[in-house]
Amino acid sequence: MSMKKISALAVAAFMLVAVAVPASAQTVDVDALKAQIAQLTAMIAQLQGGTTTTGTSTGGYQFTSNLTIGSTGADVTELQKVLVAKGYLVMPAGVAYGNFGPLTQAAVAKWQAAAGISPAAGYVGPISRTALNAMAGTPGTPATPGTPATTGPLTGSFGTLSDVDELGSYNSEEVGDGEEGVKVLGADVEASNDGDISITAVKVSFDSTGTSGSDNLDDYIDSVSIWLGSTKIGSADVDDFTENGSVYSKTISVSNAVIKADKTAQLFISVDAANNLDSGDIGGDSWTVDIDSIRFVDGSGVSTTDTSTGDIDGMDVSIDFVSFSSSADTELKISTDSDSPEAGIVEVDDSSNTDNVTLLKGKLKLEGTSDATLDEFPVTFTATANGGSANGVDDIAGSVTLKIDGKEYTETMSVTAALAGTVTFDNLDLALDAGDTVEFEVLADVNDVDGSIFVNGATLKADVTTSNRNLMDVENEEGDQLSDSSEKSGTATGEAQELRTSGISLTLVSVTPKPVADNAVANNDSGDFVIKFKVTASGDTIYVSSLSDKQLTGVTAGYTTVNVDRNGTATVGGVSTRIINVDTVEPTVTSAGTWTIEDGESATFELTTTVSLPAAGSSGNFQVKLGGVSWTTDETDATPNNAYTSNLNSFKVNATLN
Repeated sequence: MSMKKISALAVAAFMLVAVAVPASAQTVDVDALKAQIAQLTAMIAQLQGGTTTTGTSTGGYQFTSNLTIGSTGADVTELQKVLVAKGYLVMPAGVAYGNFGPLTQAAVAKWQAAAGISPAAGYVGPISRTALNAMAGTPGTPATPGTPATTGPLTGSFGTLSDVDELGSYNSEEVGDGEEGVKVLGADVEASNDGDISITAVKVSFDSTGTSGSDNLDDYIDSVSIWLGSTKIGSADVDDFTENGSVYSKTISVSNAVIKADKTAQLFISVDAANNLDSGDIGGDSWTVDIDSIRFVDGSGVSTTDTSTGDIDGMDVSIDFVSFSSSADTELKISTDSDSPEAGIVEVDDSSNTDNVTLLKGKLKLEGTSDATLDEFPVTFTATANGGSANGVDDIAGSVTLKIDGKEYTETMSVTAALAGTVTFDNLDLALDAGDTVEFEVLADVNDVDGSIFVNGATLKADVTTSNRNLMDVENEEGDQLSDSSEKSGTATGEAQELRTSGISLTLVSVTPKPVADNAVANNDSGDFVIKFKVTASGDTIYVSSLSDKQLTGVTAGYTTVNVDRNGTATVGGVSTRIINVDTVEPTVTSAGTWTIEDGESATFELTTTVSLPAAGSSGNFQVKLGGVSWTTDETDATPNNAYTSNLNSFKVNATLN
């Protein structure tokens, strides 16, 4: 060994002893001491001509295959040894060489960036293999022994911290029961333009001053992690923190934390919360977290512990401990789908059941960051008998089905002694992903119309009410029930479906306002409001009234009725109506004065409403709306009292008369 190398070893050994045996008056930072001993040990190994045994690369090794995540074998082992020797990779304790994982990929990317290989993607291809083989020398010729290894990928010799700036967006973060990886503090850390730095340790402290519950940190937190950007660079269990009064602190060693000269990186502190936080520690307690110091190494190998640059040792960021679902902002929102059926006539059979009648369509949206599991879904069903003797919803429907997220659940109708009640779809075990919206549909298997218990015109509807919502069994990913008051909201409301063996449906053709102005005289305008619509018969021959009238609300038996309002107030003053058939072939008119529409056929009608001023009271905006159409299956019935009133919101026309 040369005298030069012996001298270097002696100096390093002296430095090692000087660090290991501090003056008795000094306060010993054990973690800092360990890090410096490890650093000087590595320097001695470098001066001896290599690295520690586990990271020594075999001289002259030639790489022959492409390497990426998932690769294994000798090439991977030698690659990792090279990366360790060059300071780009630190193999975790107890982890064997020979498996290409995310740490190796990140180290390869750093080496590629330093070597000018683009893109620095962490994949060893032909270009990277050539560079690696050139580093090893001629095949079969080992590298010259005794050549000192480089100190790492740091450039420049005098790198320092130029600024540490707290990120205000991480103040008063909520940490939920059992929640992991919650970032509670963030800071922009900037290296000076004098050179790169490698962070080796961060001292973190938590202060319980002002808490009303426990002042033991391990009652709140299990572990603390340090992140540089999206990369986790170190962690420590709370049990390893030192308690000093109300403050718990720990210098946490980190690795792979290089900040290039004149560049800024974001440093984060995250916590894993304890499970089963005591109720007395939730809500009212607020701890503070701070970065007391940052230790780093520059390109010359000098280690510095910085306690004052920028916001170091002055952040004191608050942390609030809450229930898991509160921190995750979990909320299940229920709503009616726009495609849910409007009130109308549903044709059913009088000799067999009519299956899969859709009553309601809705949506469940899970907001927040926690997944959830839905196990019980109550739905309220309401029926009307319309003169029949039905005294339970089961007289109308024998079973009901919930379709949700591609799955089906069927229950027997259990509402047997009332015309309204709840059926609970249970044992769903349905996974809901955070942020997702799931559609659901409620259907019924309708009994046959017997004309006595279940008669034509009976109705059935389904709703997810506030009470149903409160009774839903929904758990977040921690197994806690979503609360009724703040974590579940909304309802889904169905409309009554009129169940008949026959009936009519209406289709809007057009609406036309025809105001006639006479500006010479005030309040003397008139106007025609025309609604054209098509009537289709279903299940039987239908007879539709040929008479029309006006009413403030509703429909008159035996008529097609319009409802008129002026500026939102119902009126019939100065209003007259007439209805005509506009088909090429006039439908047959019965002796009772009704139009005949055969089963499956349609007829088109034009209903004209004339409004004249001043008989209507005064000028204003007038709206004429179709109130309903009377119909029957009895050709001798002159005043049919079956009224079609469903889905008529669009059957209206507006105009202003002055």
